[in-house]
Amino acid sequence: MLKVFLTLVLAISLEARADDYSDAPMPPPLPEPQEPLYLNPTIYYKPIIKFDVDKCQDEVRVEMLSPEDKVLTRLCAADFNNCVMQGACYVHDEDGRFRSFNYYARGADNIPRFKEVDMRKCPYGYGMRNVCLDPYYTVAADLSIYKIGDVIYVPRLDGAVMPNGVTHDGFFVVRDAGGAIKGPGRFDFYTGFTKPYAKENTFNRMGFANIKNSFPFRMATSAEAEAARQRTGYPGTRNIVIIPPRR
Repeated sequence: MLKVFLTLVLAISLEARADDYSDAPMPPPLPEPQEPLYLNPTIYYKPIIKFDVDKCQDEVRVEMLSPEDKVLTRLCAADFNNCVMQGACYVHDEDGRFRSFNYYARGADNIPRFKEVDMRKCPYGYGMRNVCLDPYYTVAADLSIYKIGDVIYVPRLDGAVMPNGVTHDGFFVVRDAGGAIKGPGRFDFYTGFTKPYAKENTFNRMGFANIKNSFPFRMATSAEAEAARQRTGYPGTRNIVIIPPRR
C-alpha cells in the first residue's frame, strides 16, 4: 500500500514539473547570421607640386581658377589634371609660397574650380561639407549609401604600424566622396602626402592600392563610432601635422 502511495506522489510531482517547464517563456530566437561585408579599396593622396619654369612651357600652363574666376595659380597640364583627379593639391607657387587648394566644382564652362584652404584650420585640406581630411583615418565613400561621419572597421588594418610609428586601430571616418567611388563596398583611403604606390605607404604594402583586392569590414557600433570621431577630432583633426618645407 505504501509503495502504491509513493508511486502516485512521484507521478504527480513529475507532472507538476512538466507543467512548470511548459509554462516557462521561451528564450528569444538567435539573430540570423549576417553575410560578411567586403570592400574593394583604392588610395588617394594630396600631391605636392613645385612651380618650375623649366617643367613646361608658359603657353601650355593651365590657370587654376576660383569659383569667382580669379586666377589662383598656373600649373603644367599634367599637374593640374592630377589636382583634379585627387580632388586637392599643395603648390609651391612662382612666388615661393606654400599653398593648399581643394577642388570645388565645375563651372558653367565645365572647367574645374578650386578654393584655397586655410591650412591653420585643415592642414590636409577639406573633404565634403567643410570636414577636414585626416590622413590614414579618412575614407571617401558613396554618399548615396553612407553619410559623412559614419565609421567603418577594417580588421586587416587593426594593428598596422603607420609611417609615424603609431599603431592603427582599424577604424575610419567617412569624411569625403569621390566620383568613381560607387557602391557599398567601395572605399578610397586617404594617405595625406604619401603617394598610393610609395613603398613607405603602409596601406599600399597591405594591398589597399589595388581595387581588385577584397577585404572584410563592418560598420562600427554607435559607441565605437563616437569614440573614433572623438579620437580623431572630427570634424577637424587632431593628428600632428608636419608641413613640407618651402622650396
